[in-house]
Amino acid sequence: MFEEEIEMEKKEGSSFGPVVIILLLVGLFVGGIGVVVFQSKESLKPEQATAAVEAKLNSAAPISVTFHVGNVGYTNAEKPSDAQYKLFEKAGFLKIGKGKGYAEQVDLTPAGKQFLASFPDVKGVPEKGGVTGYTLPLASRKLVSVENITKLGQHKFQVQYTWAWQTTKAGDLFDVAGNLVQSLPSYDRSMLIDQHGANYYHAAPAQATVQLTKGDNGLESIY
Repeated sequence: MFEEEIEMEKKEGSSFGPVVIILLLVGLFVGGIGVVVFQSKESLKPEQATAAVEAKLNSAAPISVTFHVGNVGYTNAEKPSDAQYKLFEKAGFLKIGKGKGYAEQVDLTPAGKQFLASFPDVKGVPEKGGVTGYTLPLASRKLVSVENITKLGQHKFQVQYTWAWQTTKAGDLFDVAGNLVQSLPSYDRSMLIDQHGANYYHAAPAQATVQLTKGDNGLESIY
């Protein structure tokens, strides 16, 4: 009798083992489906997209323009006959006259000194020959709004947004549609656009797209 009970327990145990294995497999299968469903529902929140786009725009250096005052020579890469000097002269901020040697004497007018004073972060950089260089910020891109977020893959998203130029006082002078720029010859206007930062700074906001990759530590890469 005792031997029969032992044999019965062995049979019950052997039949219980496959059941446990089947239950484990079912659990793994259901869990896998849950992971897939979770990942498929993973989304990029508007506030995350906004922060990422703002960080991208803020990482770019502002558009700027450089000029020098003093006895500015024509042998330098930047010459006193360049278009930005003409623009500042027309604005009444620079006075350009005959200098020593193959150079022009460039001086700030009282209005020019007052204009520079409105840029407290801009400091003159002394150079050879008593020349001082200045670099003025013109404009930077600022986010207006995020319109659409499209999921491209498991962790990849495309964000459509609208941006606009935020100008400084100098940027307002370098607006291509402005009266000051338009008063210059076409060649100087083209040089201002190609080399000295002029743009249509007061045009309507523009749309753009950016692709974001979302990792374990947040948004890890931007394209």
